[in-house]
Amino acid sequence: MTTMNASDEALMPPLPLVTEETRPFWDSCKAGVLRLQRCSSCLEFRFPPSVICPACSSMDCSWEPVSGMGSIFSFVTFQRLYHKAFASLLPYVVAVIELEEGPRMVSRLVGLGEQDSVKCGALVKVRFERLSDDLALPLFEMLGAQ
Repeated sequence: MTTMNASDEALMPPLPLVTEETRPFWDSCKAGVLRLQRCSSCLEFRFPPSVICPACSSMDCSWEPVSGMGSIFSFVTFQRLYHKAFASLLPYVVAVIELEEGPRMVSRLVGLGEQDSVKCGALVKVRFERLSDDLALPLFEMLGAQ
């Protein structure tokens, strides 16, 4: 068994906390499918996962696959290093993605070339980055990006 030293831990990115409430989301990401909660009463999709529907207060929901398509609602380009684990990514873009189904997610944009110009309204699709056997992150790439 290998143990991590302090310098290894400093290079680990902050990871999401997987709870019983969020486990179906992370399990589907691990399988390469974006699934969101959908209210069984008002049929609204929601993100982040919650026990109660924010639209109608129902506690009944199901986990359903969504298209993984959306558009950039807002974004920021990080030019400065705030966490050592992201040093090799500089500069990188974090965006609020408005999914076709309605909910918004915060994620990193990937697959951008120097010629790519990130703009609000640009179309994106999900792709998954496997961090371990147990965890994959939903990241987004612009459609048409090389």
